[in-house]
Amino acid sequence: MQNALVRVAFDSRPSSDPRGVGRYARHLLRALRDTGATRGEIVETHRPRRADVFHAPWMQGAMLHSPCPMVVTIHELGALTRPSERLRSGGIHLRLRHLAVARATHVIVPTEALAHEAVAELGFEREHVVVIPQAPDPADDMACQPSLTAPAWTWQDVGRETWRVYESALARPERPCVGRLSRRRVASAPLGSSSG
Repeated sequence: MQNALVRVAFDSRPSSDPRGVGRYARHLLRALRDTGATRGEIVETHRPRRADVFHAPWMQGAMLHSPCPMVVTIHELGALTRPSERLRSGGIHLRLRHLAVARATHVIVPTEALAHEAVAELGFEREHVVVIPQAPDPADDMACQPSLTAPAWTWQDVGRETWRVYESALARPERPCVGRLSRRRVASAPLGSSSG
């Protein structure tokens, strides 16, 4: 893509929740707008018509049949890997959710440990799982933030890295996270089991 602006459909439905995924979606949306003025346009919708890339910042927003390359953020895998969650939430619903996430071109996770778990438990190809740490809430008092040896990410850093994921998804739109061999394993194995 040569200087073409990217039109991103962003599923902002979880933004109304003040905690967890809602907080992530709100701050990411703001950061994408702040860092993407020269890269593209963000459209808040869970129906990605006429979009170049669709981003679901939560697993529940993943689509089975996205009309464009899809990026999904996974915050935790318990719902897809624990048998107790499958029983509580309904088996077929979770199988469809798993299939929808597997059809994404890229998956964003907040930690390296979650990236390894996504590869091991769900059969994702590691090159399609991108680790982008979540930044601290700007409204929180910085004195309350734990001191880390590595410098903390800002939401602007998260926004810039997410734009890179969108560009990568556009470069290889036909490549889902789960490879051909892994797709067979996903279809035949019960959720939460890993063959290997």
